[in-house]
Amino acid sequence: MIKGVYGFNVAVRDLSAATETYEKFLGLKGKHLSTEDFAFPNLVGTEFDLGGVKINLIASLSADTSIAKFIEKKGEGFFLVSLEVSGIENEMTRLKNAGMQFVSQEPFSGSFGKVNFIHPKSANGVQFEILELATK
Repeated sequence: MIKGVYGFNVAVRDLSAATETYEKFLGLKGKHLSTEDFAFPNLVGTEFDLGGVKINLIASLSADTSIAKFIEKKGEGFFLVSLEVSGIENEMTRLKNAGMQFVSQEPFSGSFGKVNFIHPKSANGVQFEILELATK
């Protein structure tokens, strides 16, 4: 079941510069995200919590990540909407039956929980991730 919007991810070239800009803009101190906070290697970021909804700035440490490829093709900017779910496997089945295509048949797991990504071609050009947070 989709519980709500978890956050929005923005692809950036220079994480330090983007973090400084967003800290001034939002009036908040960002929280550093390390490679362990992502489903794929070679990504780092900064998280801003706006009343429970996150804005994540994401930068790539290598040229072969989806973030690097996105920036190369489209430039910096809005990358995806993150939706929090419960029961990710059941939600994947429901969404597949609704016509959504996932980048992987199985969710990716990490210290953050479980995640999978809906291909933008099946969602009118918008990439979504569904995220089941790890229980603490």
